[in-house]
Amino acid sequence: MTEMYYYKEPYAKSISATVTAVTPQGLYLSRTVSYPEGGGQPGDRGWIEGVPYSDTLHEGDEILHVMKDTSRFKAGDSVTITLDWEHRYDYMQQHTAQHLLSGLMFTNHGIGTLSVHQGEDILTIETDRGEIGEEVLLTLEDEANSAINEGHRVYYREMSHSEAEGLGLRRSIKVDGDVRIVVIEGVDMIACGGIHTASTSEIGEISYAGSEMIRGHVRTIWRTGERAKAKRRSDAALVKGLSALLSAREDSILAAAERLAEENRQLKGTLKAAEEKGAEILLASGCDSLFSSPYPLSAFQPHLRDGEYFITHAESGRTGWLFFGSQERFALLKKEAAALALKGGGRAPLFQGVSALSEEVLLESVREILR
Repeated sequence: MTEMYYYKEPYAKSISATVTAVTPQGLYLSRTVSYPEGGGQPGDRGWIEGVPYSDTLHEGDEILHVMKDTSRFKAGDSVTITLDWEHRYDYMQQHTAQHLLSGLMFTNHGIGTLSVHQGEDILTIETDRGEIGEEVLLTLEDEANSAINEGHRVYYREMSHSEAEGLGLRRSIKVDGDVRIVVIEGVDMIACGGIHTASTSEIGEISYAGSEMIRGHVRTIWRTGERAKAKRRSDAALVKGLSALLSAREDSILAAAERLAEENRQLKGTLKAAEEKGAEILLASGCDSLFSSPYPLSAFQPHLRDGEYFITHAESGRTGWLFFGSQERFALLKKEAAALALKGGGRAPLFQGVSALSEEVLLESVREILR
C-alpha cells in the first residue's frame, strides 16, 4: 500500500521513495507526495528522477504515477519524486475556495452543493437550486473574499463514521469506515479526501464568473487565486484598450460601442442597397449570361426574373457561384460536378454553391457545358 505522504505533509514538494512496481502505464512507489485524482481535484504531476509524469491515479490501495517512458526504472530503485508545485498549489487554492464557497452558500443562503469541478481555468459548483438571483451570487463573492481576508485556519480531523455523522455536515458522507473531516474554522466542516491550503488567506481572491443551467440546476462559475488575479488584470487591460480605441472614457465604453454597432448596421444596409442596385444595373445592361461579378451573389437574387445566368464571385479565397435556370439545365452541371469541383445545390430556378476552381477556369468550363 502506497504511503500517502501528501496527507502527512501537504506542503512537501519532494521526497525520496522506492519503486515498488513498473508497468507500461507508469510507476508505483513506496510513498508519494503526489495527490491522485479524486473529489473533483485532478491528480498531481511532476518528475521522478527528472523524468516527467503527467498524472496521478488511484489503483486500489496503490497510487499510479502515469508516465510515458518507464524504461529506465526497475522495482527496487531508490528515486526522488518532485511535484510540479505551481500546478499542485493552484488546485489546493481552488479546492479550499470550493469548500469556502459551498460552506457560505449553505450557511448563509441555504443552497446545497451537488457536484464540483476544478478545471484549468474555472471552478464550477453545481447547486441544488433551479434558480439563484445574480445579487445572491455577487453577495456570496463578497462574503468569500471577506473570509479570505480574515484568514480562517484550515485543518483536518480523523474520526469514526458514526462520530462524523453526528456533526450535522452539510453533505452526506460517501465513504465507509473512518472519515477525514476538513474544517475551515468558523465557516465550514465537510468530509473530504483532498488537499487544501492551511488558511483561507492563501486563496488570494475569488471572483464570480457567471452561472449556467445543467440538469435543471444552477451551476455557478468562479475563478480563484492567480487565475482570478490574471483575469482581473486582463479585463482592466481590455477596458483600457477599448477606451483608447473608441476615444471614450472607461465608464462610457458600452455607450460608445453601441453607437458604433448602430453605425455599422446602417453602413451595412447602405452597402447592401448599393450592391443590389449595381447588380440590377449590370443585368439591365445586357451583359453576357455567364460572367464574374464584383458584387456578392446575394445582390442578384432580387433581380433575377427570367432567362438563364451563371454568375461567379470570388470571396475569402473561394469561388462562389450562382445558377439561375431550369432543373434540366442544372442537371448538366451536376453531371460534371467533379470536374468543376462544384459543391452546392438548390431548387429551380435558383442554385448556389462554391468551387475550388478559379473564376476564369470555372466560367470557361461552364460555358462549354451549357452552350
